[in-house]
Amino acid sequence: MKKFFAAANTEHGFRSLFDEVFTPDAFRRIYILKGGPGTGKSTLMSEIGSVAQAKGYDVEYICCSSDPDSLDGIVISELAVAFLDGTSPHTTDPIYPGAVERIVDLGNAFDFDLLEKKKHELIPMIRAKKEAYRAAYRFLSAMGKMEKEQDETLRQMYLEEKAHAAVGRLIASFQNAVKGGERKRYISSICEAGYHRLDTLHGQAKKIYAVTDKNGTGYLFMNTLYQRLHREGFSMTICPCPVTEERTEAIFLRGEEILFVISKDETETASADKIINSLRFVDQAKLASVKNRLRFAGKCRAFIREGAVSCFAEASAWHAKTEKIYGACVNFSEIDRMTGKIIDEIFANNV
Repeated sequence: MKKFFAAANTEHGFRSLFDEVFTPDAFRRIYILKGGPGTGKSTLMSEIGSVAQAKGYDVEYICCSSDPDSLDGIVISELAVAFLDGTSPHTTDPIYPGAVERIVDLGNAFDFDLLEKKKHELIPMIRAKKEAYRAAYRFLSAMGKMEKEQDETLRQMYLEEKAHAAVGRLIASFQNAVKGGERKRYISSICEAGYHRLDTLHGQAKKIYAVTDKNGTGYLFMNTLYQRLHREGFSMTICPCPVTEERTEAIFLRGEEILFVISKDETETASADKIINSLRFVDQAKLASVKNRLRFAGKCRAFIREGAVSCFAEASAWHAKTEKIYGACVNFSEIDRMTGKIIDEIFANNV
């Protein structure tokens, strides 16, 4: 299954790539799902995706950055059809209502009388969830500052000419790389489970180049690599880091089908086809003079991340409680009827 994130919890708060992923001009039809938590938006999209795959269509699943097991959207490119969760925090309204986008309001299946009786339970829960998210973003803001401290410190000793020469040799070895556009996708997120990385690009790659990372050195090389590939006009998928967007976590080069990715552990490095040692591009004498500063920034970063993860877990717990209440106030037979109607609309003329 092709899985990506189209949003991330970052140092600047929630950031979305929805405008790029779900560009109306690129689709024949976009279904925008509305409705509260527990109304079955993710389940509906999962079911549509399963039907599409069973019929032989390629489906791209857009996972929720706060809950990777849930869906924010799906894309069926061969049919030029997409679905997306149009509720907060990625609230989406139609640009070409009816002509392209169709609103699917799952809230029509609510038992409104019952929900009104639950109002005094729901309001404090929703407020508590929002505050937990705000706290998590404050932690991520501090985490981003630690990552920038690493980047600024290392930039002073980065051997840029040496890195450019290495990238030049890489490019000279390409035989099948194609020119074309770039697209952005996130392959990782910071959520209640901690750091979560999807393996879609790993599965698509014919070769994996693991870029070692010591206190941020790998990101300097990835930046050099991206700048050169971008200047040459190669077709690729760019994966920003989920916290500090100026950092690039992975680059997938189309045609060559090569994945350049920051290695997160020894297992990932050991399974790679080629290892790029990023420490080669740093002045070792200068690095030794600031190792304590870098180590301390790294420890702070890790500790702060745990604070963010704790807050996301708290937000998730409140979300689960609201889902339970909303789920008990939904007529799921009506949701099933709506899902069946959409399946007929999409696949009636497609085998």
